[in-house]
This record gives sequence, structure tokens and C-alpha cells, in this order.
Amino acid sequence: MPLSRSLRRIITALLCALTLSPLVGFAEAVGALPLIQVHGPKFYAGEQEIRLQGSNLGNWLLQEDFMFGLYGTHSQMRGAMESVLGAQKTAAFWDEYENVFFTAKDAKFLATQGYNALRVPLNQNRFEDPNKPGQYDETALRRVDEVIRLCREQGIYVILDLHAVMGGQSREIYADSLWGSPEFWRYADFRQRAADFWIALVKRYKNETAVAGYDLSNEPNTEGRPALLMDWYRQLLPRIRAIDPSHVVWLVADDFGGGFKGLEEDLFTDPQTAFQFHMYPSQTFPIKKMTEYPQTIDGVRYDKAWLRQKLAEQIAFGKRKPVWLGEFGASINRPGMPISQAILNDMLAICDEEGWSWTQWSYKDVGQMGLLSPGPDTPWKRFLASTEIRAHLEKANELFSLRDMPTASPRLLRAKAQDVAPDLDKATLSYASTSAQRNFESILSRQILTHLKGLNEDALRELARSFAFASCLPNIALMDVFGREARSAAASQFSRPAINTHTD
Repeated sequence: MPLSRSLRRIITALLCALTLSPLVGFAEAVGALPLIQVHGPKFYAGEQEIRLQGSNLGNWLLQEDFMFGLYGTHSQMRGAMESVLGAQKTAAFWDEYENVFFTAKDAKFLATQGYNALRVPLNQNRFEDPNKPGQYDETALRRVDEVIRLCREQGIYVILDLHAVMGGQSREIYADSLWGSPEFWRYADFRQRAADFWIALVKRYKNETAVAGYDLSNEPNTEGRPALLMDWYRQLLPRIRAIDPSHVVWLVADDFGGGFKGLEEDLFTDPQTAFQFHMYPSQTFPIKKMTEYPQTIDGVRYDKAWLRQKLAEQIAFGKRKPVWLGEFGASINRPGMPISQAILNDMLAICDEEGWSWTQWSYKDVGQMGLLSPGPDTPWKRFLASTEIRAHLEKANELFSLRDMPTASPRLLRAKAQDVAPDLDKATLSYASTSAQRNFESILSRQILTHLKGLNEDALRELARSFAFASCLPNIALMDVFGREARSAAASQFSRPAINTHTD
């Protein structure tokens, strides 16, 4: 006998309540999504083939400088705020920020765009105190629970992505690498703690079918020691499978996950392992030299065929498995955006033609690569645009030889280092200058945040609400690529005229 609608609601509510218990983890609820599985080169949801298409929830539980508007890594920015405002006020700001950043309205918006996947970057440093091994912040975990619930209700799968680990899996800002060195590969204790954190997550979500799977490491860079990454995978995979034999486990390669460097065949004998890679136009094409797209530069024809070949090279090792382009996108504030738009359109077209999955970077930020950004009249945007803060940013731009946004790209320091030691290779110079810049970045963020010192908790919460859905506006340049209408309009045409950026 069919259940009445009211009874179904009661049962669903009870099951959802059970899923929030840290003791029992997630249980399958009424209306649960079919489990994502790998069958040959395709993903399936139950009996139906599925292509995962969606976005990344960057800047939520892991801040990046250019996405938030300050300087330094996630831990540096949060530490700078606490040093200026104190622990209580800082906690009030971040509590509100994390609460409003992704709500039912955001999940519904993604669903209206036809998205069925959301990759959720996690920072181990947000969940685990360095001095309290194995003790995980239940508030942060419940926030993840809530995002999964909201996505499940909209038919959206969540991919859990360990985006940053203690010590940093690369020297970059996204890895929360405090001193510009990937200490994760220097100390086995860091790798053990990251593995333990994964096991805690797997225990919690092993029965949650709205979780598509586990993305073990974001853009790792061992700096020439890929065997360490492979060993970490080999030690972690059996531990995961002892608890959860079913969910997809995604593997990425060394050297920032741009291809398959270091990955070995035995890692893919597990039928539910898959791979992903990242590609950004600004890091693939000579954007600074391009005035149109397609275009021939230095004898190379940069067009869709060239792009297809580059993508094919990235997936050649594991093409028997489903392909997932986990990150790609462009900054709306950088030169060459019209060209990047055209390239992104071709990337999406190739994904359509080849049947690949994709998640663009990213859903929401301060106004760089996000589909949505706080409007110009929101408190946070007004703060960043104020005369005092602009003056600080200009001084920082002079120091780092940058324009328009904070980022870990210390050209000026690198040039000075090269004057001192002209024989050093580029990688060593980059390492030296990045390490030096991180020391300045905390100071810069503290200086900027002193202008918030007089605000009370209510005012700080109001600042944080700048990132709420109702306070945000779409970035048209990105919606023209990734929005549902734009993708539908482009679905049947895979060749495009040149985009000319010359102005007469």
C-alpha cells in the first residue's frame, strides 16, 4: 500500500535527522539519489549513464586570496583577522560567512542551470587543530552534511575534495601552504593525518549516495618525488575500501594534476577508481600574445583541434576510465577574457562531443572566477573598494608588481632574487620568492583588517552576509559560457568564428 504524502515526509524527516548524527554517519533516506558507479569509460547513476556537470564550491571552507580579497593563505587570512579583531569577533564573522555562503537558494540556482554535480573543496586545517590529532570540528562537518542535504534535494551529487592538507600538498595558496613549501611530502606524519581525516569522512558518508565519491588530493606537487604520492594512494585506498567498497575514488597525478605524471596502472585495478585532471586557458594557451581566437602564433595554430589534442594528451593514460575535467575557468578581470571565453566554449563543446564530465571553477567569489559575486553595494565590496583599502592594495601591488587582485605571483621579489643569484634555475627562484612573499602577506592582511577593528559582532556578520545568495549578482561573462541558456545555444554548433579583440 503506498505511503501517504504526510507519512513520507515524517519518515524522510526522521531519516534526515539520523544522518546528522556523527555516531551513525549518513543513512540512505527516502528519495536518495542512485549511487554513482564506474562502468568502463562511463559513469552510471543506477542503470542510467550520467555525465557529471557542475561547479566547485571554492571559497567556502577554504579561502583563497584572489577569491576573498585579502592576502595570504586561508590560515593566514583567518589568523590575521583573529589577531586584529580577537577570537570572539572573528568567530562571529566566519560563522555567519559559512552559514550563508551556500543555502537552499544556491542549490536551487545550480539546479536551474542544469547542474547535477558540486565539487566541495575541504581544508583539513579547517576541520582539525594541528595540536589535536584526530579531533575534527563537528560544526564544520555538520556544514558539509547540510550542503549534501541541500544538493540531494535538488538532484545534485556532491564530490568531496580534499583541497588542502596540513603542510600543503603543493607550495600554492590553494594548498594553504603557509611558507611556500610542500611540507606534506617531507613529513610522513602529515600524510598519516590526512589519511586519517579521509577515513573519518568515509565513515561518515559511506552510506550517503548523494556523495558521488572522494577526490583524494587536489593538484598535488611533490616537486620531483611522485613515488611519495603513489605510496600515499596505495596505503590509503585499502583503508577506504575496508570501510566503503562502493563509492568512486578519484585520483589525480603529480605536477598539479594536469595529466597523469606518476600515476601507475595498479592504482586503477579497483573497479571504482577514476581519474580527473585540470586545465585552464591561461595556463595552456599563450593568452598574452593572442589578439583573437583561433590564431596562429610562432607557427602554431591555436584552435579547437589544437585544444582537443592537448586534452587527449591529458587523458591518454587512463582513457578506459570515465573522464572528469575537475577544474577549468577564467578570471573576468584579466586581459584576454573574450579569448578565454571562446576557448572555454570549445572546451565545453569537446566535453559534449566526447561525453566527458566537468565542473567549472568556481561557483561564488569576490568577483574573479565565480559565477556569482557580492554586488557592488554590499558591505564587503564597499570595504574593499574604500579609499583606505585601495591605498593598501596599491602599495602591495607595487611590492609584488601586480595589478587588480592579490595573488601568489611575486614577480618583483623573483627579479631581485635573480639579480642576487643569476645562476639559479627558475623553480628555485620561484620557491625563494614565494617563501619571502608569504611573510609579507600576513602583515598586509592585518593592515587591511585594522579598518574593521571598531565594528561589533552584528556589523561583522553583516559584512559576511555580502556572500549570501540574495546579495550576489551573476558574472555575465561567465554565465555566457557556463549558464544553461548559453550551453543550450551552443550545443549544436561546435565551430565558431574568430573572436577579435582589436579596437579601432
